[in-house]
Amino acid sequence: MSIQSVQKIVGREEVSRNINLVAIKFFIFVFIFVIFFLVSLFPEARANSTALADEGYDYKLECGNVNSTSPQPTPATMMIGGAESDSEGEKAATRWFLNRADGGDYLVLRYGEVRTQAKWICDNYDSLVSSAAELAINTREAANDPDVEQYIRDAEALFIAGGDQNAYQDTWEGTYVEDAINYLINEKGVPVAGTSAGMAILGEYYYAPAGRDGVLSSEILENPFHRNTEDIDRADFIDIPFLKNTITDTHLDRLKRPDYPETRYGRIFGFLARVVDDKGIPAYGIGSEEGAFVAVDEEGIARVFGNGEDRGADAYFLQAREIPERIERREPLIWDRNGKAVKVYRIRGTTAGSGSFDLNDWESASGGSWEYWYTRDGEPGFTRDSIECN
Repeated sequence: MSIQSVQKIVGREEVSRNINLVAIKFFIFVFIFVIFFLVSLFPEARANSTALADEGYDYKLECGNVNSTSPQPTPATMMIGGAESDSEGEKAATRWFLNRADGGDYLVLRYGEVRTQAKWICDNYDSLVSSAAELAINTREAANDPDVEQYIRDAEALFIAGGDQNAYQDTWEGTYVEDAINYLINEKGVPVAGTSAGMAILGEYYYAPAGRDGVLSSEILENPFHRNTEDIDRADFIDIPFLKNTITDTHLDRLKRPDYPETRYGRIFGFLARVVDDKGIPAYGIGSEEGAFVAVDEEGIARVFGNGEDRGADAYFLQAREIPERIERREPLIWDRNGKAVKVYRIRGTTAGSGSFDLNDWESASGGSWEYWYTRDGEPGFTRDSIECN
């Protein structure tokens, strides 16, 4: 092969390499241009996200337009056991709740990051709301921000998500957020729901444990003033008239080691003993199994929606009849009163909404069954008698 031929071949390879290099640079340029172009389409959203994060809260409107209608909401309270699963019972309870918003604006309130509850409403119930949004409030400074307060005051339905009620107490209590929630309940008259931690903070009394799971049934029954009970509080936080002198608890039936080594029936019994010790009688408790939705209308009448199964959807309405015989530190609780210490009405939730319990007198009831709960010696003596009583 001649020198000229070799030079021609090398020249063609060099040209080919140059063409490939140019092509690669061109595609990189196009890729970067497209990325910048797409980002530039949403400057406001990008700026808002950064700004909100810097302010200690996050707000996300999932669908609709806030304040686009003039609804007339109806007051209501829904207390949820904490394990929603898109069941038929949950769907029926959600429709019951949203119908009371009269097509208004739905807001999810939480601590941490915005998630998907509002999106679920948009995907399944958009015809029942004019908008659905989530608001995560993570600092006390943010909880005292007028913009945050206004987001809440604009709602016609408020859903307080699960999570950590201790964070809710530490971050929201005594702030504009507290004022706005109570404005919705007692002035604007909107339906308010809470699940798990959200349900736990609805009563006048509430338990906001510093630890992850808090006190066990055995711990509070064996020592009503166990160190894990220090966060039982009575405070001017959320003011729902029908839940005066009432403490709530959720996940009553969850039993999964190691996080939930015991059920919580004895725990709410122990909570009620502490309420009685603090204020005397009458005192009340509402406990919910994980699949139960306790729906309280504007007249204070409760009914219970359920998961459509034959277990895990019961709600319990507890009323203290007499004070405990013994409630002391480092001593097992004795609260017997001849086997009638606490009178309890139990309603099993259904997809249609079942039973009736009057929170005005805590006596008028139908569709469920009465029980007595008592203990003659701490945890080993804790008994639930399913006895029809008058």
